[in-house]
Amino acid sequence: MNITRIGLLGEWKAARYLKKQGMRILQKRYRTKHGEIDLILQDGDTLVFAEVKYRPSGQMGDGLSTIDTQKKKRLRYAAGCYLASHPATDVRFDAVEITSAGLRHIPNAF
Repeated sequence: MNITRIGLLGEWKAARYLKKQGMRILQKRYRTKHGEIDLILQDGDTLVFAEVKYRPSGQMGDGLSTIDTQKKKRLRYAAGCYLASHPATDVRFDAVEITSAGLRHIPNAF
C-alpha cells in the first residue's frame, strides 16, 4: 500500500471515530498552497482542525512526534485561509494518532 493510501485510510478511521464522538465533518483534506488540514469538523459551537497521524506499525507517540513547529505553522496558515471564508469564534486544533496500540484523540493538541 502506498503512502497516500495509508494516509487516506488513517483519515477515514479518524473521521469515523470523531463522528461517533458527536462531531460533524465539514471538510476532508482542505488544501492551500502552503499546507493541508486533514479534517475540519464541528464539535458543538467549536470549529475543529484535526491533524491525523496514522502509523499502523508504530508505537503511541510516533505520529505525534512529527507535529513539529513547522507543521504547526503550516496548519495555522491553512486554518487562517479556511477561516477567511468560514468565520468562527471558537476554534481548536486536535490531533488524532492511530498506531498498532489503538487510536488516541487529543483535543487542543497545540
